[in-house]
Amino acid sequence: MSVSAEDEELLAVIEETLPPDKARRVRPEAALRQLGIDSLNLVIIVGRFLERYPVPVEPLRERLGSVRTVGELLDLGRMARSEWRRGTGHV
Repeated sequence: MSVSAEDEELLAVIEETLPPDKARRVRPEAALRQLGIDSLNLVIIVGRFLERYPVPVEPLRERLGSVRTVGELLDLGRMARSEWRRGTGHV
C-alpha cells in the first residue's frame, strides 16, 4: 500500500518517533507493536499532528485506543488535517 504525497509528511512524523533500532521506512500496513511504538510514542505522534494541525483533541483521543497499525495512525493525522482545513477554509 502506498501513501499520497500529502501523507508523506504524516508518515515522516511517525518515522521520526520510532525507537532508534527500528527500520526508518515504515509501511501503512505495519503493526505499531512490531515497530516498537508504544502508548507514549502514540501520544508524542498525535501531539506532533496537533502541532501541525491545531484542532480539538477529543475526536483523536476517542479513536486513539483502537489504533493498531501505521495506516490507522495515518487516518488520525488525516482526520486532524481535514478538520484543520475545514476550520481555516482550506478545503
